[in-house]
Amino acid sequence: MQRGFGVEDDAWLSRPKMDLLEMMTFWVFVTLGACLATSWPFPVERRQATDCSLSYFTSIVPAGVRVERVQHVTTGFFVEIGNIGYPTFPTGIPELCAVILNNVTSNYRFGMFLPDDWNSRFLTVGSYAFLGGINWLEMGVGVKYGGVALSTDTGHSSGAGDISWADTTQKQVNWAYQALQGSINLGKILAETYYGQQITYSYYSGCSTGGRQGLKHIQLDPNVFDGALIGAPAWDTKHLMPWLSKLATWNLPESAPYSLNNAGLFSRLQAEVLKQCDSLDGVEDNIISSPSACRQQFDITKIRCDISSNKTSCWTKAQTETAVKMYTDYVTSDGKLVYKGSEYGSELEWATYLLPAVANDDSQNVRRNFDGQYERYFMDYGTGWQTTSYNDSVVRDAEARDERIVQATADQFDLGAFRNRGKIIMYGGLADNVVPVQHTTYYYNRTVEAMGDIGDFFRYFQIPGMRHCWGTPDNVKAPWMIGSAGQSVQRPPYASAWSVPLGFNDARHDALLALMNWVEKGQEVSQIIASEFNFTDVTMQNIVLYRQRPLCVYPKTAKWNGKGNQNDAASWSCC
Repeated sequence: MQRGFGVEDDAWLSRPKMDLLEMMTFWVFVTLGACLATSWPFPVERRQATDCSLSYFTSIVPAGVRVERVQHVTTGFFVEIGNIGYPTFPTGIPELCAVILNNVTSNYRFGMFLPDDWNSRFLTVGSYAFLGGINWLEMGVGVKYGGVALSTDTGHSSGAGDISWADTTQKQVNWAYQALQGSINLGKILAETYYGQQITYSYYSGCSTGGRQGLKHIQLDPNVFDGALIGAPAWDTKHLMPWLSKLATWNLPESAPYSLNNAGLFSRLQAEVLKQCDSLDGVEDNIISSPSACRQQFDITKIRCDISSNKTSCWTKAQTETAVKMYTDYVTSDGKLVYKGSEYGSELEWATYLLPAVANDDSQNVRRNFDGQYERYFMDYGTGWQTTSYNDSVVRDAEARDERIVQATADQFDLGAFRNRGKIIMYGGLADNVVPVQHTTYYYNRTVEAMGDIGDFFRYFQIPGMRHCWGTPDNVKAPWMIGSAGQSVQRPPYASAWSVPLGFNDARHDALLALMNWVEKGQEVSQIIASEFNFTDVTMQNIVLYRQRPLCVYPKTAKWNGKGNQNDAASWSCC
């Protein structure tokens, strides 16, 4: 369940889906309906549901927009049949008005949850990868913070690992920014009309492609949000996708002695990284908290052995050379940086791109199909283009097309007027290789170069041991949950979850609440306490707290006091 939603611009290869356990728990939540486990921590204004009707919304939308569906939800759950991109739906939601609108002029759809009890906040929820669909599950999380929640399908319908929908410039531009831009603009007008009062604060939360969307819209309009929670942003599409193809070429053909083609290889490499680098931060805890120190002294030759004895975990010299390439920045033959390399500690996520997500499924990993779809469709190379023909000229073509037509990249580092308007909390997992965390840090550093000290409005948190957007390897168990995009639904009660479980739904532990306090009360965010939990039974329905630790504003890191319980956040401080 941990890797429920899809990895991103990221390639994206997994998405929300119901396994047997989720289906069983879904019907339990349906039965429970609207019973919420927590009380509202916000002031609210009661909104009568008399205007929650198709005729009302049809009367207030502009020309070119069709109201597809309006439903007053009193049962605690909502379902949109046929949602390929986001097929898992929220439960335990408060009474609200659910609305689906279709901009027939520009060909995109968006959904809104308008709670009967509204606290005048507006929350936009981001998307993942190239998925096409309304992200109802995270809207269900968002609405439990008391505000209106909005999400767009980005102008198409598609599942994981599929970019074949991007066969027109309009579809590409919708995905890049226009669908979300138009949805936010109209969504705010409709919310204020429906409630008869103005939105007080507008927020954003998204990870991966969602992180890119948030940064992009801040750059397009500095007044769009008062606060943005940005996770693992795939902000550099025009370079991320060529990097992905380059990574594939390092591993082709699959039968080659240098190809990384077995999951056991990644486990063996990760184990060696932990062995050599775990203690470099002064604490042995199975977490790589100082990957930069690991980069300086890791000896990869220690994983080489006689492959005739164990072909699934022993590395050839040629394979270690491939790994070194992955750790190294991708630089063109003329010295141009394309993309930052994989980080030490991220090895288990290499399988996302190098191994099939499903047996015999050619669409969901590189070296088989996905790595070439961006070039075939977004870059108009044609369906016959093969990754084996990749060279550095693809980078130049991707840059030219992005700058001239698509403009998907969020690479404006001077955020200008937003500095005086809003706040940003950005985070990235140090074990993330879907959108390599070094490129997230690169964005932050470039912003500092452009603007100087940005601590007054922009703070970046690295999360040791966290993978892409959420989760941690079972042999690491690092604290990672901070109530950000996609996180709460990874732990029970799953589809009805929100914030951080077991009573940690406060601004010390929840990054979105911390952002709200910073925006609305001026309370600066100096640290966020991350949590990790243990399941207490095989049904995976019950958890207990395992470990907490403070996350520090970059470049500070958490230091243990040398005597307290290492699993207790109070034993750590930011230095």
